[in-house]
Amino acid sequence: MKMYQKILVRAPNWIGDAVMAIPTLSALRARFPESRITLLAKPQVAALFEHHPVIDRLWVYESPGRHAGWMGLWRLVRSIREGEFDLAFLLQNAFEAALVTAAAGIPERIGYAADGRRFLLTSALDKKSAPLHQREAYLHLMQLVGSEGRFERSPYLVITEKERQSAADLLAAEGIDRWEPVIGLNPGAAYGSSKRWDPARFAAAADQLLERYPAKVVISGGPAEIAIAEEVRRKMRHPAVIVAGKTTVRMMMALIARCRLFITNDSGPMHIASALGSPVVAVFGPTNPDATSPAGADDLIVRNKVDCAPCTYRECPIDHRCMSGVSVEAVVAAAERKWASLGRRKVAVFLDRDGTINRDVGHMDALHKFSVIPGSVEAIARLNRRGISAIIVTNQSGVARGIFPEERVGEVHRHLQSLLAEAGAHLDGIYYCPHHPEIIPCGCRKPAMGMIERALSEHAVDLSGSYVVGDKPLDMGLARGGAKGVLVRTGHGEASLQEMAQSGKRPDHVADDLTAAVEWILEDLQRRGWIAE
Repeated sequence: MKMYQKILVRAPNWIGDAVMAIPTLSALRARFPESRITLLAKPQVAALFEHHPVIDRLWVYESPGRHAGWMGLWRLVRSIREGEFDLAFLLQNAFEAALVTAAAGIPERIGYAADGRRFLLTSALDKKSAPLHQREAYLHLMQLVGSEGRFERSPYLVITEKERQSAADLLAAEGIDRWEPVIGLNPGAAYGSSKRWDPARFAAAADQLLERYPAKVVISGGPAEIAIAEEVRRKMRHPAVIVAGKTTVRMMMALIARCRLFITNDSGPMHIASALGSPVVAVFGPTNPDATSPAGADDLIVRNKVDCAPCTYRECPIDHRCMSGVSVEAVVAAAERKWASLGRRKVAVFLDRDGTINRDVGHMDALHKFSVIPGSVEAIARLNRRGISAIIVTNQSGVARGIFPEERVGEVHRHLQSLLAEAGAHLDGIYYCPHHPEIIPCGCRKPAMGMIERALSEHAVDLSGSYVVGDKPLDMGLARGGAKGVLVRTGHGEASLQEMAQSGKRPDHVADDLTAAVEWILEDLQRRGWIAE
């Protein structure tokens, strides 16, 4: 099979189509690992592929802009000619894509024989031969170059840590903390009004979910969808944050990746969410899910099957029955199934250390002072056996005070892990704060959520199905975002219980010790349907 040094790929113009084309780009990279692959794309599509490993270079097709009109096209042709490409791989089906690459003198040009361009292609497939689903239709073109090697068949996108941080900062400015679950709403669809579910129903579905789950709602969309986003928020009883029209494509991607659940019309953002691994509930109407469904195996589609659908009209000429027949209850039910299925995989118990697992002797400045509270090791083993993450979050301000070196904290934790291992138990994570607020202000010292936030990012834990166990009010202060707080009477528990009663605050449960706490947690998880009996 012939090899190529330089390949030019013409990307589709729609964001959703471009995401569905990613497996084909992966296949090209696997087939030609040594080739230099350049992607020619419109600005919004090009933004999707920043930092993506399957391409070597992004080339932005600016129309409108410097590539508009015949003069602009000629300017693009000259630039492509200077690139000295061996192969043009045309994922876009327009006549123009074939014309430009032929005029640029690229010797081999492959794609579908669509839009009257067969004579401009050196190798072509009849569009009627393409598989129904768009992802498979793009991959079908690989037979023209030979599909060899293993490649990722599901679309995936790449977001940098800096972009994730920027998204977190934007949400924080709107009052949404890192640990809070986010439900994303995408009520728009660039294709046309026929693909849009009623904004009032988006609002009603969001309100019902907010009454059942501890989450915040973020409404996304492009500049043309600001009015739709505002209509959704106006019709909601609960508050929501609008980011429609306020973000770049890259920021939109980072925000979607942050979503615990993404409720959307059939649209580009739907495919982005699926490619980023965000749980999707998609409302389909005039389009065919057999052709454009998201790639996630667990993504859920809600639709009302009617005789006139799929019609692919941009605007419904009659009563929009395909979308008006999709009820709020159907979407909420799908969202609840999605939420519950994810939650069952990500439950954790966040454990205080001193006074909860081991006896509280003040500052643990010597290893010989460490002794576990009877039953604690077996309690942790019970969590392990049920697949529930056991994670320590502990304040260790003795380090900042100079009472003991930070190495002592690690020494104690290694000793604890050794004791647990002897009983067939383990801790899934250990986080500690070595700071003291009067010496080193920080965001990790309990009851601040810094240690919890780090655990959530590193262990994919669902906070809404998790628990915090400790002997002090500051431990119970971590019980946010749906997590429940269990106060143990060991350590400072009795005094803490009196203190909390005086302040009018109570934990979700009070247990004699960690053994009793874990017993109650397992029963509570069964009652809530998060684990089987």
